[in-house]
Amino acid sequence: MSALALPALPALAPVRRRMLAAWAVALAAGALAFALADYCAHAVPRASALEELAYYPSGRHLEPATIGHAESAADLAWIRAVQYYGEHRRRDNRFERMYHVFDILTTLAPHFESPYIFGAFALSQEGGDFPHAEMLIQKGLDANPTSSWLAFEAGFLYYVRPGRRDLAQAAEYFERASRLPDPPQLARRFAASARQNSGSLAVAYELWQHVRDESNNRYMREMAAREMDRIRRALASGRVDLARNHVTSPVVLLGSARVAPATGAKAP
Repeated sequence: MSALALPALPALAPVRRRMLAAWAVALAAGALAFALADYCAHAVPRASALEELAYYPSGRHLEPATIGHAESAADLAWIRAVQYYGEHRRRDNRFERMYHVFDILTTLAPHFESPYIFGAFALSQEGGDFPHAEMLIQKGLDANPTSSWLAFEAGFLYYVRPGRRDLAQAAEYFERASRLPDPPQLARRFAASARQNSGSLAVAYELWQHVRDESNNRYMREMAAREMDRIRRALASGRVDLARNHVTSPVVLLGSARVAPATGAKAP
């Protein structure tokens, strides 16, 4: 009895053979990558938030890599920025990379105002880097020119500048804030105080007059009237110093809501 002849199997088409080979290579590479990642996760110490941020590129170069998810990347950068600040404050009070961190964050989310303010005060008060604090708050003002809150905080940054207040610059920003939509209630009061203590008594008098005539707070109206009287007496006697308050630069404590003077002097 003759053996039954089986039909010959068709040879794999060249395209199909290449696809199978490509899949085999991809699966092997994926398995190798997974094994390497698993090894690194157990054998290599995890990078801290500080080390991760040290390798971030600038926000301008990072933004295209977010592929339309800049806000999500900004959320992550905000978390990392707060971690960076908190870890350095707890550990060594050295903030060499802090401006870089907040510059990235505010480039990814230019209309997110809190990082400008937090970063500027952290740089100024605890980082000892007032020039970069100025750059950061100015970047926020350029991106948000109608923000009365940012303008007010810019004034306050100069008002509490460590070592030497810049009252004239502070007054400029306080006045700017008072003219913008939804100004902080204290903007004009701080503008008047800054002008008065910098020696610009005529301008201060007008600002206090606005406070007296427009404030709904009786205490503020009474304060404005008292300061106007002081200014009148100072101008009449030719002694500008009679209208000034002799105070030191206060220290802003970022971990609390209060402002503490650097010495026992009273902060206005």
